[in-house]
Amino acid sequence: MPVPVLFREVVPNSDALMGVKAVWGRSGESIMCFGSRGDPKSKDRKHFQLARVVAEYSQTRPYLVSIGGGQLVTEDLKGRVVELLRITGAYGETTAFVSNEDLRKRLERWPVAVIPSEVYAVIGEPLLVEDLGFPDRRILENAYDSVRRDGDQVDRLWDALKDRNVIRRWDVELPPDFKDPGKVRLCSTSIPRVSVSEGEKAWKLSLVAERDPRLRDLAKAYNRSSNGGKIVCEACGFTDDLDAMFDAHHLRPISAGERQSRVDDLAILCPTCHRMAHHKSAEKVSPLPISKIKNLQLARF
Repeated sequence: MPVPVLFREVVPNSDALMGVKAVWGRSGESIMCFGSRGDPKSKDRKHFQLARVVAEYSQTRPYLVSIGGGQLVTEDLKGRVVELLRITGAYGETTAFVSNEDLRKRLERWPVAVIPSEVYAVIGEPLLVEDLGFPDRRILENAYDSVRRDGDQVDRLWDALKDRNVIRRWDVELPPDFKDPGKVRLCSTSIPRVSVSEGEKAWKLSLVAERDPRLRDLAKAYNRSSNGGKIVCEACGFTDDLDAMFDAHHLRPISAGERQSRVDDLAILCPTCHRMAHHKSAEKVSPLPISKIKNLQLARF
């Protein structure tokens, strides 16, 4: 069960906010796209310019707020704060990052992109004017094909959102075995991946982190409070009163890039589902999403 957290627990201050980006919809895959300023055929430096600049910003201001705007946005999302995204330094061709063919076609006019490592839904998707008290939508000026950062406006946005709940969108999957490069990196034909040797180490690190009693206990306590006093496996629905019958599972391994783990990074699983998450996955360090574990369990009966 995804755990809501406060916006400020993810983004501690406005200095961590890169800015805002106008989008036409919610994320379907872990990608943020931009137009080309150069020659798409030759893939010159200007072609990648907008994506590269965002990748560079991400090294000091990693978070980006997406707001519904532009010609393609639906009426229900226009002017709404849709998502919070943590951007990495990985940038390149949109076609190298997108797996869904229909989505790829919709994104043809935005041929370059960066990869977010985290996507959060902003609960309630508040309207800039009616809900957050902005006098207008000027914060979106020049944010349709690039990221806009107006210092005063971004400070105001952070202050308006800091006590609102966000929830991690684990259904927006990263490319298999993606590893945050930790620096600006052009990925024209492939993405940064965790190597086999790193994968062996990552599994050990993940196991150690899962034994952190504070984080584990908080995740189990939240699960219990959400289920009438019992703990429930988030994949198969197995229920028991005893904490020891369940594991705290990292939804995204530590190997994906350094970060400060929070309760919303964990899912509570029974031992069988926990092993399925890791050992039924085709990728070394990319566990199966909870939804796929549910399907596997349903297929058994």
